[in-house]
Amino acid sequence: MATFVRNRVLNQLTWTEEPVDTRCKRREALCELDGLLTQLEEVNLRGGHIPTRVLVALRRRGVTFGPRVGAAELIEAVFAVQEQFMRQPVGVAGIDAGALAELRRRLAS
Repeated sequence: MATFVRNRVLNQLTWTEEPVDTRCKRREALCELDGLLTQLEEVNLRGGHIPTRVLVALRRRGVTFGPRVGAAELIEAVFAVQEQFMRQPVGVAGIDAGALAELRRRLAS
């Protein structure tokens, strides 16, 4: 005997159309940040020094930090920057600019 489950989806999320070039740039940034995040996680696990090339790439992608920042703090900063590249569904509030500014201030000190 077969059992059928009926799913009812209410209030589905929708996103506005996005130009192809904008989508490509956004996805490229997210992919690069994801790769940098992987490298930071490896450094965090090993407890080693963060390579200069990673720090340069992070600054290029908008991650701000002070001179003595650790891998764990940079991981949090990458998450915050990634939020800027994430699309929000129609009708949903965007990222809280105050929270992002506070995180950047803490990382710069």
